[in-house]
Amino acid sequence: MRRFKWIEWNLEKIAAHALSAEEVEAAYNRILQLESRRDGSYRMLAELPSGRRVWVIWRYDREPDVIPDIFGEVEAALIFVITAY
Repeated sequence: MRRFKWIEWNLEKIAAHALSAEEVEAAYNRILQLESRRDGSYRMLAELPSGRRVWVIWRYDREPDVIPDIFGEVEAALIFVITAY
């Protein structure tokens, strides 16, 4: 299950492009293209339920020193959306 980290900063950035958090999260169900970027983030072309295609720039929001629990599992990292347009 995907989990997202939303803060006022990224919510304002997507709202400036007439997008909501719910729409951007739904875009992860219809990924058309995914590219990794040199800075460790990703650029994704996806389709919203409405049919609108959007670009989403995102990265994993994880601590660099995450240590697995005693069973060797690391909790799935949050997705931090940088922007979407």
